Amino acid sequence: MRFEGLIFDCDGVLVDSEPFSCGTWNVILKDLYNIDIGTNYNAILGKNLRDAAEYYSKKFNLPFDDGTLSKLTQLKEDTYYRIAKGKLNPIPGVNRIIQDAKKLNLKIAVASSGSINKIHFNLSQARLNNEFQNILSADDVKHAKPSPDIFLKAMSLMKVEPSKCIIIEDSVSGIRAAKSSGAFTIGLASTFPVENLYEADLIIENYNELDLFLLLKS
Repeated sequence: MRFEGLIFDCDGVLVDSEPFSCGTWNVILKDLYNIDIGTNYNAILGKNLRDAAEYYSKKFNLPFDDGTLSKLTQLKEDTYYRIAKGKLNPIPGVNRIIQDAKKLNLKIAVASSGSINKIHFNLSQARLNNEFQNILSADDVKHAKPSPDIFLKAMSLMKVEPSKCIIIEDSVSGIRAAKSSGAFTIGLASTFPVENLYEADLIIENYNELDLFLLLKS
């Protein structure tokens, strides 16, 4: 069989959490510093929590020290759970993809830039928490996306070679990380427009356009 493993990002790929995750920064930066960051989140999409905090700290000349960054990251997580609770759903069509992967005996995993608590929260809220053999977070590797580290570690745990793995990502940094790992990379245009995902091997606008059975035969 051409492929043996399938790795999903979480936000925007499995769960419709991206608007809540990004919007939480609006809430806390407005409350703490009366800063309006707008609604263009391209600079932080696919970044881990600390990198996003560092980005906003530098952009708005906020105190840039470990204490401030720790405060921002913890407040961001706590606020996100409060805002997103009861409002998260699976990305349309992803349940079919997961079930098709199981029928094809693919090993499936999650590799996300979020914290492990956030990943489990998202999966639980979207009723996907029992579907995956391995779940990896930013805390599991030293270098965040666009470094391929998290995907390579997932493949190692799955015992799947990069050339036999599919990765589904929605962010530019995630796609670059996936491509760098050597995996077949699918870009899902749930967060960025199609034209931004040109580095992927296959680009889909939604899961209705993805047929795993056909892909594995190609």
